[in-house]
Amino acid sequence: MPKVKKKTAPRKTTKARKKKQASFGEVWVDSFGALFGRFTTVAAAGVTAVALIGAVLLWSGGYFGLLGEHVNRMAGAGAAAVGFEVKRITVRGADETGEAELLSAIGPVIGSSLIHFDPYAARARVEDLGWVRSAAVSRLLPNTIHISVREREPAAVWQLSGALHLIDQTGAVIREIDAYEYSNLPLIVGAGAPSSASTLLQALRAESSLWGAASALIRVGDRRWNLRLKSGADVKFPEADVERAVRDLAQLQTAYGILDRPIEYIDLRDVNHLVYREKNTEETEVSVDPTPRQ
Repeated sequence: MPKVKKKTAPRKTTKARKKKQASFGEVWVDSFGALFGRFTTVAAAGVTAVALIGAVLLWSGGYFGLLGEHVNRMAGAGAAAVGFEVKRITVRGADETGEAELLSAIGPVIGSSLIHFDPYAARARVEDLGWVRSAAVSRLLPNTIHISVREREPAAVWQLSGALHLIDQTGAVIREIDAYEYSNLPLIVGAGAPSSASTLLQALRAESSLWGAASALIRVGDRRWNLRLKSGADVKFPEADVERAVRDLAQLQTAYGILDRPIEYIDLRDVNHLVYREKNTEETEVSVDPTPRQ
């Protein structure tokens, strides 16, 4: 009878050993990758910190500003080199504003880069000039700066502490003047008078018959105005609604020629009646407007 061989279970030692070895390799790779990742993160953080510290040192030392100025100068020189160089300045509307004043406000721009010229800052400087009411400054390629000016119109002369100042109808001071200049304009007397006189000045300028007769505006008690006529007579205006009082006086002049009489004074402080007095006579009361005021 033949012998029966017993089947033995296959040996698992080799596979188990291989599996064990593979697990060890994977663990080693993972550990190395994690270590390398941590090292990279730390290194990147260190580089970033060094860069930030360097930036702070450069900023505190002003090197960024110097670098920006250097780059700007190079760009300006390059723009001028290719033809965008300021070679002329043209002006329109500046009848009273001096050329030297305008050039000083614009600055030393001849020969510099037109591209880097700031027209908005230049306009602000031009509008600071006394004669200039408003201005526009523009760049005209390839080489021109153009200035357009609207000037103030003189309306009166303001006297303060012995000094005379030319002002416009809004009360803005144009410049200081001498006694012989603008003698045809009315004189304004009193501290703070120009801004307060603006309403009265505009109302008077709208009535040619009154404007030509005006000699001075005198502030009374910082509340109201007296108008000194060239004849020497005074017109007393009310505190409020001075424009209506001016129109009433102009209508009376047109209708009766009241300013052509030998008037000593005219009182318009009553809103319904005008009181005037001729020299060597008694006061006369006249109804300014027979219709009721609204």
